Amino acid sequence: MIEAGEEVEVDGFAGLPTVKVLNEVEASQKRKKSKKHRTAGRTMDPNGRLIPWWQEWEEGEVFRTTSITSDSNMSYVDRVYQAADDFRVGRPWPEIALGVRVIWDHFRLYVGMLSSIPIYKKTKGSRKGQVDGPNNCDEASDDEDDAPRAKQANVAIVQDYLEQTSHPGKQFEPNADGSTAEVQLLCAFIDDMEKTVKVFLSSHMRDSGLIWTERNLLIAPTVLHFFLRFMLRNGVFADSPEHVDNLRRAAAVAELARKELPLTAILGQILPGKFDLACKECWGTKGNLSIQVCATPPKVDDIQTYGYISSRNLVNSAFETELEEHDVEVVPSDVVLDSITARQALEDNLDTDDTIPVTNIPVAGDPWTAAILAEEYTTSSWTDVPVPSLIEILGPTVLPLTFSTGIVEFSTRRIRSIIPPGVNPTSSSVEEELERRFSRVVMDPWVHSESEETPDFQKPVIAPGSNEAVVAEFTPDGTEVIEAEDPYHPYNDEVTVLVDQTTMEKLGIGMGLCGTWVQISHDGELKKHPRESYWYIEDLVASFPSFYTESDATAEPDVDVLASNDVGVPDSQMVTPVIPA
Repeated sequence: MIEAGEEVEVDGFAGLPTVKVLNEVEASQKRKKSKKHRTAGRTMDPNGRLIPWWQEWEEGEVFRTTSITSDSNMSYVDRVYQAADDFRVGRPWPEIALGVRVIWDHFRLYVGMLSSIPIYKKTKGSRKGQVDGPNNCDEASDDEDDAPRAKQANVAIVQDYLEQTSHPGKQFEPNADGSTAEVQLLCAFIDDMEKTVKVFLSSHMRDSGLIWTERNLLIAPTVLHFFLRFMLRNGVFADSPEHVDNLRRAAAVAELARKELPLTAILGQILPGKFDLACKECWGTKGNLSIQVCATPPKVDDIQTYGYISSRNLVNSAFETELEEHDVEVVPSDVVLDSITARQALEDNLDTDDTIPVTNIPVAGDPWTAAILAEEYTTSSWTDVPVPSLIEILGPTVLPLTFSTGIVEFSTRRIRSIIPPGVNPTSSSVEEELERRFSRVVMDPWVHSESEETPDFQKPVIAPGSNEAVVAEFTPDGTEVIEAEDPYHPYNDEVTVLVDQTTMEKLGIGMGLCGTWVQISHDGELKKHPRESYWYIEDLVASFPSFYTESDATAEPDVDVLASNDVGVPDSQMVTPVIPA
């Protein structure tokens, strides 16, 4: 056998070059290598690191084209269908489990290009260049010949060979009838692509539960950014300057969303910051989220009629009473049991003849041991997060002695400006220390009047116990109105929040934060107006990108729209994915 590279091996009878037959291992490796090239996100760089799918797309993006010609007589609806189909088949996609196709299908469903989420499968026969179109889908509806959709794709651009099929009993693509809801949605997208992208990447992602999967916050704007640039580069609306301009603005929104949407999750992880928690530890909890989540509590009649408050307590009470009658002891879930008690609980609840081993109590110093020996059978001794004090953060300071809390407000505010650390000449010595250490975030109200209130952005709420003058309209019920020449007005006045360097780097101009804002004001004669004072964040319940736009129509999301890993999130006015660190 002649080694490869030294001399070409030929057949001994005819003298013809021979072809090496791969063994089973070599054939398997070749198949895996071929599969990697057809699936984005599997390629390695020279350092052995995986190249992200979006970088892989970007490398060949300028060469990806659509079959729409510049002198095409196709309608705008058909052009968008064709562009979307060419966009899909003209690139390798990551594995379905990564969720990129899911987001793409959500968008197509949202703008009316699909009637239902498709099922992907390998094409029958695996003939190269044979892709699914209106004439290739085995399970398409009887009306599909009339549907406004892409024609047979150009086989020269095909890099994705998965076939789309519909769920049993469901139509895959909408009919051509212009009166259908899907075609109306697509026309609305074409008329104002900028607004459609804003709504999809903000309020729609919340309503459909997509924001609660953190990876979607990067995937969604990235996929849309590629698609919008694809249409722009290939001149889908080349004969309409108005549409081209709108498409450019839509692409700019998607590019901005690539930065801001992931930040909304990060802000939920880092706020309130250490200084905020230290202030809360010093002055106590000032807000009440149980009231703030729903500014209008249920009426007494509703409570009696529907049992909002008492039904669960009544069920629990009856259950516990029944257990007590049978001499059953209820052990709360947060109780720490020593090994002897744990064995007794197991023996009482399990039918077993096996001996349950007893583990010795851990050595002294262990948090479990400390709780057991002190007979404080709760988990709080080892689950409570340590909160730094103001002294630990600021060093020796008179801040807790000379300052107190003023107004406490629950509202949504928009970032107007971010001021880096620097001393203000008119500040007191304590304020100068704060200004040296922290950045100042100036925040304007998101809602400026009752007419601007929406289900997502409601009017500010001033908490009871606020110690400064507030306009009568916002004074809490049962609280005396404090007379002042220029009282604080939540619709008009700004607040300046102190944040550390880490938080400042995660904020963007125009982004919104919804939470409890607490004013700290100097005691005595040096008191300033709330707009000239500093505030801290007691609680953060939501954050918003700067382009957040609510949908004109509110509808319950279709069950088919929700991916299997994106469901189960209760709907509320909270908009931000506050994902634990």
